[in-house]
Amino acid sequence: MLRCRIRFGVLSALAVLVMAAVVSAGQIRIAISHTSSLESPWNRASLLFADFINNHKELGDRYKVEVFGNGVLCQRNWKVMFEMTQANDSQIGIESATTLGSLVPEIGAINMPFLFNDTDHVTRFIEAKCPSWESWFNQKILDQNLVILAAAPRPFRQINNNQKLIKTPDDIKGMIFRVPSTPLFVQIFTALGAKPVPLSSGEIYTAIQLGTVMGEDNSITVQYDFKTHEVAKNFTIWNYIADLSSFFINKDVWDEMPEADRKVFLAGAHEWTLNNAKFDQEQLKEAMEKMTASGVKFYEMSAAEKEPFKKLVQPVYDNFAKNVVGEAAMGEYLEYVEKTR
Repeated sequence: MLRCRIRFGVLSALAVLVMAAVVSAGQIRIAISHTSSLESPWNRASLLFADFINNHKELGDRYKVEVFGNGVLCQRNWKVMFEMTQANDSQIGIESATTLGSLVPEIGAINMPFLFNDTDHVTRFIEAKCPSWESWFNQKILDQNLVILAAAPRPFRQINNNQKLIKTPDDIKGMIFRVPSTPLFVQIFTALGAKPVPLSSGEIYTAIQLGTVMGEDNSITVQYDFKTHEVAKNFTIWNYIADLSSFFINKDVWDEMPEADRKVFLAGAHEWTLNNAKFDQEQLKEAMEKMTASGVKFYEMSAAEKEPFKKLVQPVYDNFAKNVVGEAAMGEYLEYVEKTR
């Protein structure tokens, strides 16, 4: 019932602007929905994608792609965005692999802590097409009525808080952090000795203000985009969790699309990943400069300082292998991670 009320409210407010993809005056409307700001890499890359599709000579004027950022279609709640894309109320969605893990838990493998070296390592791993990862990320998502068109490595996840700089396991013990609404992140922060509170991105700022949480886990660019650095100015840079920006489409829309049109959309999605990665790096540099100027303190953790944290999260690996993906699949996944290191 809650799901119905949410969807009805959103669609009513927009006067059914983005109902299921319909042909109007010979065009098929494609609405892209995401929760980031209009200045974010997701939005900027999506505007270029829309221009690519809307003006592609092979497509003519068959499609009208429109971009709706800042969570305007989904109340800045990625769960609602997933539901709308699955139901074809909006046609394309953008979210992190982290949040896709709420739909397909196996996708959480990309978020295993202290696993990847950097974004180049993540890129090499994705390009290697590990069979187990391909099955989880590109196949199991089909059961959710979604098709992944592209994915781009994004800046690593960090932590901030309004109490102190975190340098040792003792520093994080007992602290309350917002985490994504997936069991994996709850397990990670529990293993670290902290108290995790699952919240959607749109709730973080207020939760820190009210004292519900002390800080959050997220990438620097997202923390800057959602302005949580204004209320939590202590940042630990430990590059502990990798992530992907995922660009996906409603499966029914995709299945009905001619093969030639699909090729154009895939080409556009590939360009989206390149543009998004470029904008991510630009925003990361700008964010850190402006955050430093505003009084944010950054502490960059050394490799040696990460070691005790790595030991604390080992049970998370064991549980994920045993209860989520299976020992054999996890072994293959980790083997590909090492081969591409």
